[in-house]
Amino acid sequence: MINKIRTNTIWLLFSQSISIIVSLGLSLILARHLGPRDNGIYNYANSIVGIFAIFVDFGMSTVLIRDIARNTNLVKKYLDNLISLKIIIGTVILLLIVITSFFIKKYDNITYIMIFLGLYNIMSGFYLLFTGVFRSHNKMVYESFDTVIIKVLLLIFGVIALYYYKSLLIYSMVLFSTMLIGILISVLIIRKYFSKFSFSINKEFWIYMLKEIWPYGLSSIIVTVYFTIDQIILGSLKPITQVGYYALARSATGVVLSLIGILIGVVFPSLSMLYKKDISAFTELLNNAIKLMSILLIIFIVEMLINSKGYVLSIFGNKYYNSILPLQILSVTTGIIFINALIGNAFGAIDRQKDLLLGLFLSMVINVGLNFLFIPYYGAVGAASASIFTELFIGIYSYTILKKDFKINLIKYLKIPVLAGIVSMVVMLLLSQYNVYLISIIGLMIYFLILVLSKEISIEFIKENLKFRNI
Repeated sequence: MINKIRTNTIWLLFSQSISIIVSLGLSLILARHLGPRDNGIYNYANSIVGIFAIFVDFGMSTVLIRDIARNTNLVKKYLDNLISLKIIIGTVILLLIVITSFFIKKYDNITYIMIFLGLYNIMSGFYLLFTGVFRSHNKMVYESFDTVIIKVLLLIFGVIALYYYKSLLIYSMVLFSTMLIGILISVLIIRKYFSKFSFSINKEFWIYMLKEIWPYGLSSIIVTVYFTIDQIILGSLKPITQVGYYALARSATGVVLSLIGILIGVVFPSLSMLYKKDISAFTELLNNAIKLMSILLIIFIVEMLINSKGYVLSIFGNKYYNSILPLQILSVTTGIIFINALIGNAFGAIDRQKDLLLGLFLSMVINVGLNFLFIPYYGAVGAASASIFTELFIGIYSYTILKKDFKINLIKYLKIPVLAGIVSMVVMLLLSQYNVYLISIIGLMIYFLILVLSKEISIEFIKENLKFRNI
């Protein structure tokens, strides 16, 4: 089991690294060459489309991974029915996106941009389903292969769209086209190695799926509203450049969250399986993951608080000076999400996602309320500030519930990393007149040196941070 996790981690790390590099590169081109206004238009449109895109998957891929990981004979049944269901849902969603595009602020080609972004998100919902089959079988190599192809094509044609044509419309068309190619590759792989699926409508299965997915789906609605409503409110109440400043900060922290998602994505099927077979091994795996996340979140927050100004000005220039403070604030939020995302997935693995619904709903209400309160006065800074309060609330809520049934201790794992982070922060402040990247490297070295000397982290922990009892 441990060998499978390590192998899958390597494959996912490889493909996600490519994905992150491509996404970061395209975001850089979009921000630098099209400027805050077009960056704002793109993210404003994408946020509106994202609200509708929730319903394309609505937790179906999560249930598929969970159930097929426990019984691999279910592949054909699940794909036959879920593909048919997604075709119906996708058609309705695309129609709603088209209608909505006529009622929002008018910018260049925004209706067509929204249509192609909608198609891209619908295709992404199908892609989640197919990669779910790979993950449920612990065959991430197929997902990695497909992801790399998608991202290489996206990089080539995305650069042409953004750098040479400077066109958001062409770029949105490229997003849709490359995802469609990725889906076709996934279909060929699944039909050859897993199941020759077709289309089916099974009433009993759909009823079962509805009962199973609604907690995941409701959670995804809440989370998506939380992650997109700020940009929608910003775009509606403030100049579109404010969305551009804020989107830059969101993109930078989003890259880091993608990296964290690698670990969580690999661990989820194992947590799900271990919960049914060995609670002790489940708890050990969860604690090791929490410890690792605690170490990573502290150094990330420290580095970004000290060095965000240097990063923004050196990469994007003075025209994005107004992105610095939102980036610093969102970095704290992102650090909190490291733990929140892990704990949230743990609830899914133990079939208790319903326990989080009230907390998630309250966090959404808090977030929407704070955004309407802060954004009119503080713009992008207000949107970023609202996110911290929201993540703290849901973090405390979910951790308190999970701690009642499992022996986990977040405070224990945070003590030494916090101390190491403070020392690292002081050193970086003293060296603030030097190159930002040199300061960053020195800060990292000091942080991990303290962790090693204090025996909080070791070579053995690095090698076996996901070790648990074989089952």
